[in-house]
Amino acid sequence: MYERELEKLKSLYQDGIFNPDFYSKKLQTTSFDNYENFLNIAFRYKRELRDSTVEQRTTTDMKNIYGVFSSSGTTGEKTFYIYNKKDKQVHEEFVRAFYTELGITENDLGGVMAPVDTGVMAHTMMWQFTTMGAGYVNCPIPSPENIIDTITKIPVTVIATRPSIASSVIYNPYITEIARNSQVNKLLMGGGFLSSERRKLLEKAWGAECYNMFGMSEMFGPMAGECKMKNGQHYLSDYLMIEIVDPSTGRSLDIGEVGVAVYTTLWDKGFPLLRYWTDDLMKLDYSQCECGSENPRLFYKGRLNDCFVINGQYVFPENVENILFKFGHYGEYMVEHSPEKFVIKVESGNNNISKEMLDELKLLMDKQCQVQILMPGSLNYDGHSKRFIEIEE
Repeated sequence: MYERELEKLKSLYQDGIFNPDFYSKKLQTTSFDNYENFLNIAFRYKRELRDSTVEQRTTTDMKNIYGVFSSSGTTGEKTFYIYNKKDKQVHEEFVRAFYTELGITENDLGGVMAPVDTGVMAHTMMWQFTTMGAGYVNCPIPSPENIIDTITKIPVTVIATRPSIASSVIYNPYITEIARNSQVNKLLMGGGFLSSERRKLLEKAWGAECYNMFGMSEMFGPMAGECKMKNGQHYLSDYLMIEIVDPSTGRSLDIGEVGVAVYTTLWDKGFPLLRYWTDDLMKLDYSQCECGSENPRLFYKGRLNDCFVINGQYVFPENVENILFKFGHYGEYMVEHSPEKFVIKVESGNNNISKEMLDELKLLMDKQCQVQILMPGSLNYDGHSKRFIEIEE
């Protein structure tokens, strides 16, 4: 198991890319002899990245640094990461694999609807277009009005943004009609999960195909993307090893089981990831996709700190969202919960709270749910924060 990956890791270790100031000095060549030995390497966590300096995590010298970017900072203070020139090359290979399949070419013009700061998200969205030979325009304050102003004045054909931002055009029928009649024919979603019902809504509102991308700051942006089948996100196993483990025991799970993703990078990365625990919950599929690709697929479900386990089954924000959207409540939402009750607050122009919807929510949550309708914008949701919020009675 993982023989090819371990051979690559042994070679990288021998090349000295694992800084002993960050990775245990107990790490040795035999750590990569077999998977049993590999399992003895301790998980690394986000807090350890945050508590270390960029110098402690890298062996890259100054002349090979491509750039320094940060995490979004939504779960705490920002964490800065060094990326080297090899990272940029691998990033471009990821992008070409995903975007070529979707038909994105030099004839497209990208619209990056995201603020430009020290975070890597907007930057990598821009580079994705230039990698394909396409140009781009940035809309750094992506309000519905600014998005519409951009796409009416500039012939944008592909939009890259968060699902929550792309959804913001739906509240005003006039704005929605402009979006639908624009030249935009593809939506590339990242920075948040994309539920099946939200995808349907976006494709109808924009008159465009909607695809889900997956990435993280630690990886230098995109690491997986959907093909035209829209059935899981392909990742390049030549560069990325993903273990799925039980969140309680850390034990490796079988293919197809949902668990925590543990990432290991397989190239001479600016700061390598070795058994990096992310709190991402997903499952993997190694079978050949209908598109013909043999690259494995991941199915992202949510975050370990933003889900419930009810009657032995995970309940994710996506499950709640699909029900709300199904019954015409298309806005942002949060679920406040206590041992006694669930209160679902949703921004919606639809005041109808049907018995059928409440019944489906009760079946999902295994207890009665209260639904409160709020005006659009009331929750100030940033597209990245937790949906499930614990409250005290």
